[in-house]
Parts: sequence; C-alpha cells; structure tokens
Amino acid sequence: MNTNETNTNNKKISSSDRINSHINSALRGLKYGNVIITVHDSRIVQIERIEKSRINDLYVEDGEGI
Repeated sequence: MNTNETNTNNKKISSSDRINSHINSALRGLKYGNVIITVHDSRIVQIERIEKSRINDLYVEDGEGI
C-alpha cells in the first residue's frame, strides 16, 4: 500500500480525498468566518478554521461602551 493511502473498510483513500474531507469538515456549519489553507512547496500543510460569532442583540445606551 502506498504511504499516501489508508485502508478503511477495505477501501483505499487517497491523500487528495483526505484533504478534501478535511476542507469539507472545516466548512461544515460555518456561518461567519474563514477557512485558511496554507501551502508550502505546492503541498497543503495546514487547514485553519476561524469562526466568528455575530451578536445582533447588543444594546448600548447613551454612548456607553460594552
């Protein structure tokens, strides 16, 4: 078996399938934010997910801060 493949339930999974799975997982359920893919020497080495929360019901009175 190639080092870029794993055996799960007798199915071979390529590196690109694993990367696609990681990217899809990072995007799943993300409403606001970023998914950052870091590439070194033409290879994906890191996938970051930054999720932002929107606070719509924040009420500030008379110019006071939070």
